[in-house]
Amino acid sequence: MTENKKNHKFSVLALIFVSVVINYMDRTNISVAASALSEDLELSKIQMGYIFAAFAWTYSAMQIPGGMLVDAMKIRILYPVILITWSIATLIQGLVSSFTALIGCRMAIGFFEAPSFPANNKIVTHWFPPQERAGAIAVYTSGQFIGLAFLFPVLAVIQDFFGWRGLFIISGLIGILWAGIWYLIYRDPDDNAVETPVDASLSKNEQVEFNWQSIGLAFSNQKLWGVYIGQFCLGGTLIFFLTWFPSYLEEYRGFSRLKTGFIASIPFMAGFFGVLLSGFVSDLLVRRGFSNEFARKSPIIVLFKR
Repeated sequence: MTENKKNHKFSVLALIFVSVVINYMDRTNISVAASALSEDLELSKIQMGYIFAAFAWTYSAMQIPGGMLVDAMKIRILYPVILITWSIATLIQGLVSSFTALIGCRMAIGFFEAPSFPANNKIVTHWFPPQERAGAIAVYTSGQFIGLAFLFPVLAVIQDFFGWRGLFIISGLIGILWAGIWYLIYRDPDDNAVETPVDASLSKNEQVEFNWQSIGLAFSNQKLWGVYIGQFCLGGTLIFFLTWFPSYLEEYRGFSRLKTGFIASIPFMAGFFGVLLSGFVSDLLVRRGFSNEFARKSPIIVLFKR
């Protein structure tokens, strides 16, 4: 591998990392704003529960269509488009004042964020060989935790200065700006302006196209069900920290809004180190000659037991 190719793939990984940080900022700024927002708009806990859940309705429903879209479009075009659209929906949250409008904005964010992680996986598959992919995925996935660990206090400070409306507007503007940077820097691996991807076996002409039989395989494969169950358990735990945890700290534990931002970051800092450790350990096991099945499963099983 040439030094230029090596540098380029890590530049691509850095782009994904920042995008994941922004992605999770726009998912979770509602939790930072929740207490002030509900008080200002006189929303009940039940209404806030619907607002929190609205993101997941469209995000989960659009996962398979989002993956199909990723297969059909160039990433250089698709990624800025979804970034801009979910960022506009984030920004609009700072301009509306009704329960229904907030539900609509959260659904829009979920809808347009759905293709982002399938796109991230496709990019890593193109640019990193199999023995490096778990580590690369761990790096960009850690962006959601390190981003939240540092962003929760930052978002709390932004809200303290500009209010919950300013928090949404500033978050949206950051995403729109990043979409422009992404388009200027990123190139698809089959673009003539970019060198051949590291994994040449996945060139454009050799990719397996989506077909409806794949849907049946996705729901009949025993190993995939293990992934689904693991992701469900992870999501069920994570969603509390992404939504209700700051409100709990502020309203039931009596912490100030600024202190809440710092305390709410602690679980995500732990998640950052856990994700990185599991990814690099998994790749290390592959390089040491262990089977892929053992190398990929053992970190998950060990960490679940913890």
